[in-house]
Amino acid sequence: MTHHGGKGPDDVELDALVVGGGPSGSVTALLLARAGWQVELVDRTDFPRGKACGECLNPAGVAILRELDLLEPVLATHPAPLEGWEISPLSEGRARGRFSGPDRALGIQRRTFDHALLEAARTAGVRVRTGTTLVEADPGGRGEPARVLLRGPAGQQERRRSRILIGADGLRSRVARAIGLALPPRGPTRASLTWRVAARGPSRRRGRLLLGRGCTVGFAPVGDPQGTLWNLTLVLTGSDRTGELKGSGWARAIESLGDGGIVWSEPPEIVDGPWGSGSFHRPVRGVVRGRTLLVGDAAGYFDPLTGQGIFRALRSACLAADSLTHGDSHRLPDHVDSADRSIRLHPGDMSRLEQYASTLDHGLRWSRRLQKTIDWTLALEPARRVSLSALRTLPGVASALIRLTGDRPRTLLTVPSPTLPLTNPRKRTSPADAAAHGDSGHLS
Repeated sequence: MTHHGGKGPDDVELDALVVGGGPSGSVTALLLARAGWQVELVDRTDFPRGKACGECLNPAGVAILRELDLLEPVLATHPAPLEGWEISPLSEGRARGRFSGPDRALGIQRRTFDHALLEAARTAGVRVRTGTTLVEADPGGRGEPARVLLRGPAGQQERRRSRILIGADGLRSRVARAIGLALPPRGPTRASLTWRVAARGPSRRRGRLLLGRGCTVGFAPVGDPQGTLWNLTLVLTGSDRTGELKGSGWARAIESLGDGGIVWSEPPEIVDGPWGSGSFHRPVRGVVRGRTLLVGDAAGYFDPLTGQGIFRALRSACLAADSLTHGDSHRLPDHVDSADRSIRLHPGDMSRLEQYASTLDHGLRWSRRLQKTIDWTLALEPARRVSLSALRTLPGVASALIRLTGDRPRTLLTVPSPTLPLTNPRKRTSPADAAAHGDSGHLS
């Protein structure tokens, strides 16, 4: 993007511009608005909308929503409570893992979940604009705001100058590419398809994870008043384009469910989708450049099984907002309209951005190491055979794996997470404290 030294006549000035209206973008925008920032959020799609995802929010993610007073609107979407996951090596038996004690995960629909969080951000004072696409971006610097060029719903060009620019726009982040942080995909190639299906028969108390050679199928209930809707996600290793899956993906997913011992009283019917995603393993050079930062999947996606996904989106949002607002007394009067003022660049912004990058890297170190171990184990036949046998035969191994990947890995769930339904909310703590106790654990 061409760098201009001054403000143009059509520029709109903001404290923060968030690109992307998924969980990471909505929660980051909401928390900044609560702190008194003037925030605009843009997304190229209209909401509500479906999305490729395993659609499981683990107990640690539920804990974050509870701390942020966001659990109630999510519960209003009728999510399905999950007590754990059943892991089934295809045609080789099964192992059942539980979250500890009475804890529950939530099977959510991204269509309603994301929309609930976006509306909560709007209620908090965020200006939300959908149907709006990022065209160009300049990351800004110590003495210069970030600048973006947008294309609005009617095709009109709009410019923004922002104290902070936040890329929350997913795997193929336009923000990351525009500011030179995106790297080519690497590692094992994986692509996925997700369907919304209606079916009856299997227990809705847990999700299923079916592991085959080069193939993973996730099958879990999602919330609906009738109790018939499920998420069905097929992930294939060795494929990098979802187009390769659309011809045969459904038949392969249904065959895998049969091999995994899923019994139906009514066979599954597609009611929405498929939604495609891939390839995964999207690295980035960093998560901060100039006055721009990345959150959620935009900050580098590396794991469709145990990391990233919804929990990481929430966690990175909390860390970003907490870093940016730490000790912040630099707020503009509420009566000053964004179009009538100049941006005041806070002298501490650059160090806060560096702090976010360091904190996020530390917070994801565990899940990165865990995923490398899982990838290595599944790729080598002897290690795969031994590990899958242990899952089936040794008491507690499956639950330990579920807990490591799905709740509080550093404590193996010795610290209880919330029990649903919510009755007595705890005293609120900072977003970073709320995020510091968990890690991700859903197929996404």
